[in-house]
Amino acid sequence: MNMVPRSRRLARLAGCTILTLGLAGLTAAAAAPAQARVTVTPAVSRVVASWGDNTAGQLGDGTTVLLRTLYRDIAAGSDVVQVAAGRTHNLALRSDGTVSAWGINEHGELGDGTTTDRFTPVQARGLTGVMTQVAAGEEFSLALRSDGTVWAWGRNDRGQLGRGTISSQELVPARVAVLNRVTKISAGRDFALALRSDGIVFAWGANRLGQLGNGSPSYGPVSVPAKIAGLSQVTGISAGWDSSLATETSGISAVTSVWAWGNNDGGQLGDGTLTGHFTPEPVTGLPVFIAGISVGGQFAEVLGTDGSVWGWGTNDLGQLNIAPPSAAVTRPVSVIAAGSRITQISAGAGHMLALRSDGTVLAWGLGVRGQLGNGIQSQVSGPVQVTNMGGATQVAAGTLSSYAVHTVLVLTGQSS
Repeated sequence: MNMVPRSRRLARLAGCTILTLGLAGLTAAAAAPAQARVTVTPAVSRVVASWGDNTAGQLGDGTTVLLRTLYRDIAAGSDVVQVAAGRTHNLALRSDGTVSAWGINEHGELGDGTTTDRFTPVQARGLTGVMTQVAAGEEFSLALRSDGTVWAWGRNDRGQLGRGTISSQELVPARVAVLNRVTKISAGRDFALALRSDGIVFAWGANRLGQLGNGSPSYGPVSVPAKIAGLSQVTGISAGWDSSLATETSGISAVTSVWAWGNNDGGQLGDGTLTGHFTPEPVTGLPVFIAGISVGGQFAEVLGTDGSVWGWGTNDLGQLNIAPPSAAVTRPVSVIAAGSRITQISAGAGHMLALRSDGTVLAWGLGVRGQLGNGIQSQVSGPVQVTNMGGATQVAAGTLSSYAVHTVLVLTGQSS
């Protein structure tokens, strides 16, 4: 997706402070006798780090810099459990079930009841204490409640909010129609997927390229979630620009298969062709056991349980770790060998992020906006380590920017 810089009013808000001393402690210390002491208590908290393109303020650090090649922590609230990256907006889920959002808000995708852009995080309205996952599409947002219902807000011209209606936008979260017992959600460019506890997948939104997997492409939007036929024991889902992946586990041996559908102009369906298909078809030539899947712009990658990464699709930016960059790769190829200790992957428009078991983060592919986090602006075929990143627990690749949840030491003070 191309990003067009626009002039926007900047909000002057404070950034994230990792080392803090409680205000009450400071006030008391100033007024107390000399023998008063301040007790400093260390605690570990999880925060959001961001790097890469900041043309639309999507890094959330309140600055006007156009990009960052090194990560910086932002004030998305403490104890964040998940971050979701959209095109020019992002979401963070906190352990108390609240959702923070920042970036462009042209269609209400931040969920704060306005269309005002926010360059530091604000809280989405009506989402408290019950959220378990968030997902960000191009200009809309999703959240999964602990009761198995899905909530959506933002742009709705293609029915991507799943409310049974078509509208230009919806500024506050509301429930997606029909769905219950949902365990996972995923947001594509202008469509969405939801996985139910019985292994059934539902899809809604745009379908011009068959991304809903219902057998026929249509320029008419689908505003109510509908089952995808042919998938019944699904364990994982991932929605990309205009195509999707799902993992299905079946049989006594728990063999995991990968299915793909939708647009295939870059070979992202992995079936050996450049022809799209409108119902799920199997991807062959992969490791038997799959630990994770992620669909990017025109490519897709999967994580094996042995730490290997496999991919297919467009490789013009080094997304598949094949040098020199090449045209479409229509069958799965090895991207990273087994034993890498990779535990999670995330695909952006043209770059990849990978989380390792030691909390470090690897990146490869397009890096001209600093989205690889290694201090330079360049395209890299082979993995590089995100500089100084440690203690990471989750990664999310956006269009031209990157995000991670990682642990930091926070010090709070109290007088005695």
